[in-house]
Amino acid sequence: MKKNTAIVTGGTSNDVPAMACLVMNIKDTNPTLADEIVIFHDGISEKDQKLINSIFPTRFILYESPFNDVTDFGDVVTKYFSPMVFCKYECFKLLEDYECVIWTDYDVVIVDDLSELKEKSSSGIEIMISTSGHIYNAFQGNYSNLNFLKNMIWNERALYVPFVLCDTLRDYKDLYAWCIEYTKRLAQYLLLPEQAVVNLLLQEFDIKAGVTRIIDKIYSVHPSDSFKPSAVKILHAYGQPKFWNGLYNETWEKNYRHWIKMGGTPYEHRTVKYKLKTIKQKFKSKVQKIIKK
Repeated sequence: MKKNTAIVTGGTSNDVPAMACLVMNIKDTNPTLADEIVIFHDGISEKDQKLINSIFPTRFILYESPFNDVTDFGDVVTKYFSPMVFCKYECFKLLEDYECVIWTDYDVVIVDDLSELKEKSSSGIEIMISTSGHIYNAFQGNYSNLNFLKNMIWNERALYVPFVLCDTLRDYKDLYAWCIEYTKRLAQYLLLPEQAVVNLLLQEFDIKAGVTRIIDKIYSVHPSDSFKPSAVKILHAYGQPKFWNGLYNETWEKNYRHWIKMGGTPYEHRTVKYKLKTIKQKFKSKVQKIIKK
């Protein structure tokens, strides 16, 4: 029997502290939004899994990438992001287990109730719409010359994750398969990787996504932007820096301290050992410069 709702995120084990902070954040702000949280990962330790599961019921899924044989992804995919970015496609398959699947990145701080996201749309899919970006912003190179993309409309407003899927979405297994196939075919042209493919998916299958309730000025507000706090649901630290490497947020810092107190794996660059090592390296470098002079 299907469970009602899952909140889904995913990433490399290097960012387990951020995922733990997200789970705490969900528990504090939206404790009844989901039956459980689902985390796709590439090797989170058993210890950290147990700690996160003690905060909120969490299902961990080791991500098996269908793209291990793809060699022409650009540096944006392999270095800035990672192939883990494509685990978002797995949300389509999760409709086998849940009536509603809500994806969120983990570089966010949720500040308000999100229960309206569970309201099912007629299309079965809702994706956040950008108020400024366009589909062509998600690609690079001569992608528009590809014959199989001739019918795409490149200057439409871009639709970005996070998204909400409901099991009323038709043929979601076929949608998953299409994403995999076209990610491989477009590998070298992907700039905003999974976003680019999902945008094309909606056009290809003529899916009218319900985008009216999920807009970036409410659900993806960068902390550096000027905004009215009463109108914001989610702060999203897209780009760099993140909350864990230079962008301060009181809620995130509180949750991170609690994670460390629980015994969770820390960010290495925030440990005393790492800081002392950095100081020694800088001192050694200065001494070497003096000796050379």
